[in-house]
Amino acid sequence: MTEKKDNEMSLLDSPDNEKTNTGHLGLSVEDDPETQCGIGSCKPRAFQVFANITAFTGFYGITSLLTATLLTYVNSQITTLERQFGFTSSETGIIMASNDIGYMLIVVFIAHFAHRSHIPRFMSASVMLFGISGLICCLPHFLFGTVQSPHEEYVVSNMTSQSRAYDLCSFANDSLMNFCEKSDTPDKPEVLSRRPRDHAAAALGIIVIGMALQGVAKAPRNPFLITYVDGNVEKAKTGYYMGIIISVTIFGPAIAFSLGSYFTRIYVTLEDTDLYPRHPRWIGAWWLGYLVFGSAAVIMSVPLFFFPRRLKNAPPSDVLDDLKKKKKELNNLTAKLILEVKDYIKVLVGILTNPLYATLVLASVCHLFSVGGAHAFMPKYMENQFGLPAWKANLLMAGLSMPMASLGTFVGGWLTKKFKMSPITGLKFVNVFTFVAILVMALGYVFGCPQPKILNQPGTMVSSTADQGDCGSSTCHCNDNDYFPICGSDNNNYYSPCHAGCLAKNGPSYTNCTCIPNGGKASPGLCDFDCPFLYPYAVTLAVSAFLSTMLIMPKIIIKIRSVTEKEKPMAVAFSSCMTSLFGWLLGPIIYGRVIDSTCLIWDSPCGERGACALYDIVDLRLKIHGFYVVSRSITCVCLLAALLIAIKTKKFETPNPTKEKELETLNPTKEKEEKGIL
Repeated sequence: MTEKKDNEMSLLDSPDNEKTNTGHLGLSVEDDPETQCGIGSCKPRAFQVFANITAFTGFYGITSLLTATLLTYVNSQITTLERQFGFTSSETGIIMASNDIGYMLIVVFIAHFAHRSHIPRFMSASVMLFGISGLICCLPHFLFGTVQSPHEEYVVSNMTSQSRAYDLCSFANDSLMNFCEKSDTPDKPEVLSRRPRDHAAAALGIIVIGMALQGVAKAPRNPFLITYVDGNVEKAKTGYYMGIIISVTIFGPAIAFSLGSYFTRIYVTLEDTDLYPRHPRWIGAWWLGYLVFGSAAVIMSVPLFFFPRRLKNAPPSDVLDDLKKKKKELNNLTAKLILEVKDYIKVLVGILTNPLYATLVLASVCHLFSVGGAHAFMPKYMENQFGLPAWKANLLMAGLSMPMASLGTFVGGWLTKKFKMSPITGLKFVNVFTFVAILVMALGYVFGCPQPKILNQPGTMVSSTADQGDCGSSTCHCNDNDYFPICGSDNNNYYSPCHAGCLAKNGPSYTNCTCIPNGGKASPGLCDFDCPFLYPYAVTLAVSAFLSTMLIMPKIIIKIRSVTEKEKPMAVAFSSCMTSLFGWLLGPIIYGRVIDSTCLIWDSPCGERGACALYDIVDLRLKIHGFYVVSRSITCVCLLAALLIAIKTKKFETPNPTKEKELETLNPTKEKEEKGIL
């Protein structure tokens, strides 16, 4: 047995093995089990047609598409989740940030073992965990359901034996606050109540756990993928194949927003309903997306498991040769562990003391802080800024921004390959277009709408001009905590049917409203905004998405070329960890708090504050774009500093041995003097 192992190791160390087309244990590439698709001894010949980088790119592209869809889907359902469970924007920010909590716990540690692992199987397991996390996220719907039925237009009164329509004017002092009280006594039976916060804590906890598992599953993705692709193709083609995968992946958000728009138009219980998507109490079937995408990810993770550790015709890897020699030298587990720890610390210190790499990471952190925060709440921003229903905001995101983002990524990868963009050229390219992207997105300050006026709002002097004497809350005993906006036939918004003095309800419309001129009618929801800037703003988002994603591939190439081959997996992982901590994690939380700070009216039907019902959209516009422009400006400064460092240190200049030898032959004295000066 010992003799057999010695023979195997001698084959690994044989110089002939490095020069000939041989693989693991001296076998030909075709017969090497580590380059064959399958598992164990089951490696059918029919599977071997997939043992190449093209097939891997295709299969992984599909799984990456599904995982990106799951990652983005929550952004399309923010308003829906807030309505069903009464979440604030700060709480939905925590939901989106929890993804990166799980990610950061393991990403730096797991990346160090990328060269030692069976990468396709790791990736398969991570995709399967993605699917399971999606199924966990939909559990709150099945556990808690919704607090209102699809026909909940009435509540039972304690005062009478009859029913009373929500929010209608009543001259009796039976404020809806009474209907929030529960009693089990015979003379006061338990009443129906609308308490969106009843299961908020439990629902939040379950969704946070699911999103955190997504982060754990996401951890191996970037460092393992880049290591696998870069180690199995020529260096000049890494950007090309990575560009294809990332381009396919970016269609994930487009699918998430498209199907999110469709699911938002389906009522949460899948039942027929009297409500409609623009109704203030409409709740879409948010859970369907998690169920569909989660199940698909679990299924599609299986083919990835059968790809080989190394692909056929992969270029030789010095890192793998070093690892084989180290394994041969180690005689016990303790020595191996000590060596791994020393190696880990050495690599980590190396990248942290690299000024160019550190500056590039700082630029990425600032960039992704703005992306993580603004992108997370962009559908919600468009809903409130332009008065859109959730499905239309999601459809605009899917139809404009996401395809342009995918196109930008592909164009960036193509440009990198077409012009054989060197790292220094790529850094100049990134600097220019980052500045252009800032100018484009700054147009968001201009493309906005005026604040809608709400008549008869409690605590304000803005009231109806109807010549009807006293009306609304002064005579109707309205509940000032129950904000339910309606659009009157006079094209004015009113705080609620009760505050508008509406005495009856006919189908979806409110009638006999004493505060509306001529006893007018009203319909649920705010009046349509008379604002011409929706589509100009959507185009601005699309152009900004194209410019930003066009820089992804040049940035990746610049970053991995700023470190050594051995430091590459750790560098990718550390960068991902920092951008997750200060970008994707802090971004949604801080932006969520900023959005909450612009809230004018909170939904609190039973005295308990729930989600925000009305925002100061002018303040919202200024704060959202202010944070975005400032963080992007800091990114621009960091990229300029990185360019200056690269030029000064000549980090990306590679010596040409042939040219140096020719110069030395022609003028050896001069060459030696130049080297001495340098």
